[in-house]
Amino acid sequence: MFSDLVQSSARATGRALAIGFTRIGLILGVILSAVSAQAAWQDPLNTPALQTQRAHQTLLLDVVRADSRLIAVGSHGHIVYSDDDGLTWAQAKVPVSVTLTAVYFPSGDYGWAVGHDGVILYSSDAGKTWVKQFDGYLANDAIVAAATKSKERAQDQLEAAEAAGDDVAIEEAEMALETATYALQDAQYDQSTGSTKPFLDVWFYDAKRGYAVGAYGMFFYTQDGGTTWEDVSSRLPNPDRLHLNAIAMVGPRSLAMVGEMGMILRSDDLGQSWHTMDSPYEGSLFGLIAAGDKQIMFGLRGHVFSSVDGGISWDEKLTGSEQTLLAGIVGRKHTLLVGNGGALVMFDAQLQNPRASILEGRKAFAAVAETSDGNFIIVGEAGVKRLNAAGELIDQSISMAAGDF
Repeated sequence: MFSDLVQSSARATGRALAIGFTRIGLILGVILSAVSAQAAWQDPLNTPALQTQRAHQTLLLDVVRADSRLIAVGSHGHIVYSDDDGLTWAQAKVPVSVTLTAVYFPSGDYGWAVGHDGVILYSSDAGKTWVKQFDGYLANDAIVAAATKSKERAQDQLEAAEAAGDDVAIEEAEMALETATYALQDAQYDQSTGSTKPFLDVWFYDAKRGYAVGAYGMFFYTQDGGTTWEDVSSRLPNPDRLHLNAIAMVGPRSLAMVGEMGMILRSDDLGQSWHTMDSPYEGSLFGLIAAGDKQIMFGLRGHVFSSVDGGISWDEKLTGSEQTLLAGIVGRKHTLLVGNGGALVMFDAQLQNPRASILEGRKAFAAVAETSDGNFIIVGEAGVKRLNAAGELIDQSISMAAGDF
């Protein structure tokens, strides 16, 4: 299993131009180092997260607001939450100890978190306690089942073309069958090597309908609140199984995904069908945020692009930063992006006048959320930090509430 993690990490790093810190590279490095330190390995999918007073100071990879509550997720299965704008945090009860990469709450009560080993967690009490709904073993089984059906359909199409004597249709069907056969072989190999691929983002429309996306084109859908998850990667024009780094809502019924090699995918029917959008960049894109028709997209080496027509066309924003940017938020007065090396890029309310800066310590930050008072919480290698509305570090007397440690 762990040799495959190393192989997966190397492939991800190579595709991302060896930048050193990516949502995949960093995550895999952390989990590998954590596992190698254990004398006797325990399956992190069946090992509850350790309760610790330092959970808010360890690697955290996403943070969101659920009504007035802040909820952050990260390494070792740590999930922490705060009800006072990030001054005091409590640790949630989590049934796994894998690294968690993303969290999403469509309401203040129910939400989902995803992470390594294809794990999907669910909370119905605003993030205090979590249950496991899905993992990489189930994901592999679903992918093999879908690939088997795809091969069967391709075989049926070839037989129909041969019966009709249509040489053009026969050639097309043979190519489709070859592609389906390779896809099934890949899926069966992944199944034999265990639960290794991470989910990288999650998004829900309501309490029932949502998507989880991840490495090597993983794309799963639920329409029953996560009771069952379906592999729907066949909906995507992604034959090379490029990493899907982020999914976001960009219109009343429109979704967008960004990923490796400048890939931008868009759906205008809440994810039932997808098409490829022209991309202004050939490098990896790690996120996209929207405010009405205005959108900002960001990725490797400080590349930032904006659109004022709903993502149809893009213009590059010269920010003065060359650090990879990993996450962002449209706030009340400012839009803030965060990334490698302590990088911050702030725009005004019109998404203009970018200002780049580097936070002291130069730690990488992976996510940002706005507090109820208009300030910001950022999370990353250094755990939780607080910024004022101007993007400056403020009072760092952040603590954990007393608990069962």
